[in-house]
Amino acid sequence: MAKKSFNQFKSVNAGDGNPTEFEILLGSYEGMNSKGLVRQGKILNIDNDYVYVDVGDKSDGIITIQEISSGGTVDIASIEIGGSIEVFVGSYDDKLGYLICSREKAKNVYALDDIENVCNGNELIKGTVAAKTKGGLIVDLNGVTAFLPGSQIDVKLTKDFDAFLGKTLDLKVISVDKRNCNVIVSRRKVIEDEIKKLKENVLTDIKEGDVLEGIVKNITDYGVFVDLGGMDGLIYITDISWKRISHPSEILNLGQKINVKVIKYDEEKRRVSLGYKQLFDDPWQNIADRHKPGDIIEGVIINITDYGAFVELDDDIEGLIHLSEMTWEKKHIDPKTFLTKGQRVKASILSIEPEARKLSLSLKRLTESPWNLLKDKYPVGKVVEGAVKNIYEFGVSVELEENLEGYIKQNDFSWTKRTKHPNELFKTGEKIKAVVLSIDEEKQRIYLGIKQLTESPWSHIKDKYTAGSVITGTVSNITEFGIFVLLEEGIEGLIHNSKIPENFIEENNVSAGSQINAEIIMLDGDEQKIGLSLINVDQNKL
Repeated sequence: MAKKSFNQFKSVNAGDGNPTEFEILLGSYEGMNSKGLVRQGKILNIDNDYVYVDVGDKSDGIITIQEISSGGTVDIASIEIGGSIEVFVGSYDDKLGYLICSREKAKNVYALDDIENVCNGNELIKGTVAAKTKGGLIVDLNGVTAFLPGSQIDVKLTKDFDAFLGKTLDLKVISVDKRNCNVIVSRRKVIEDEIKKLKENVLTDIKEGDVLEGIVKNITDYGVFVDLGGMDGLIYITDISWKRISHPSEILNLGQKINVKVIKYDEEKRRVSLGYKQLFDDPWQNIADRHKPGDIIEGVIINITDYGAFVELDDDIEGLIHLSEMTWEKKHIDPKTFLTKGQRVKASILSIEPEARKLSLSLKRLTESPWNLLKDKYPVGKVVEGAVKNIYEFGVSVELEENLEGYIKQNDFSWTKRTKHPNELFKTGEKIKAVVLSIDEEKQRIYLGIKQLTESPWSHIKDKYTAGSVITGTVSNITEFGIFVLLEEGIEGLIHNSKIPENFIEENNVSAGSQINAEIIMLDGDEQKIGLSLINVDQNKL
């Protein structure tokens, strides 16, 4: 910004009869003794640290040699005792005993004058985001540093300050403090003014569904303003393209002539919402005609997240390769090291959900599952041996080979023994034998069993017991719903409450360990259940 001459300065501020702050400042240039922001000082002395200046006050001022050397506004070699220098007079430093002065702030006073005029005129000013700071952004206004608070960045809450770094923005100045050289700007007010202008458009000959011609007037992060010939409409970013875009400028250009569709007209709020993508066929509507599960497609990686990668197909359909569908290996991988943005890949379609607009893809399904080969190596019924690797609450894992484990559930430990925790039976590193029960490809797990190495005692239960016969057993447990009776090791029967005579337990002093007679009323070897009854059973023949 050009420095104003003193005459220009005087003509701008004179005429109202009252001395303004700038007239006071001007007076400081002309030798007035009153305090001002900027004064023409006389150089009294120079040492290695400071330039000492007479600023017409009771106390002299000082300017650091460092500021003069690094500021670039004055050649340090041209500074000499007895010369003059224009400085901004700051506060008095009790410790140093001098007024703290600044050459740089003196220069900025003129720039701040122009910025204040922009503020008073409610005009726009362009600023470049230089850095982020606590609570907002630092903006360069052609050499003057300004603060853009987080609350003034957008009409909606903004958390991603990094997205604005390096960008040039249209701004409004909302506060100028020339004494402290502080400027506060707002982008939110610019957006609010755009929206306000949109609301003020009086639209009469328009209805929802109309297709109109317009010119792209302004492009923002949240959408595009279109001049419809004396009235403005807004296309929100979600109505620009059927595919996902990061910014409207990926599809539309400033000044571009386009056709748009009126998708909503709010007469009360005087707001027109337009659509651009609505003029084109939705690629999801007939996706079943082009793709089906099992097809192999090609696409470009457009985004990578912690849980997978998004692929854009050539027909603008977007699909997801979930992390679990990238490789057959069970170990955790980082998608960002496995794939790169912009990479063209082939993938297999797992599922299509047109209504939810979801397409699930897989990379690993393009190759044969290694678990198919394991079915031949570890067929059901094969006896294997391995070391116990991990002990869990409800089972143990057994290492069969490198990077391959089998899992034994707790109910597959023994036909007869019951344990509260697997660590009662096993130790880590212990060698055990087991039999292959099944292979689950989806979970990538081999299930093993130990009890299946021996024949179940329930397999011949009908050969040993018959319905209607009376047996003698030992009470193993009394519960709220009945009495469990141990017939032999690993074989229990249940006497349900409905089959126990009233007051039987109290009258016969029955407890765990007591022997009782019971009639077998049901046998099911497959379900491993025996139903017993005490009704009409003589307890004297024990």
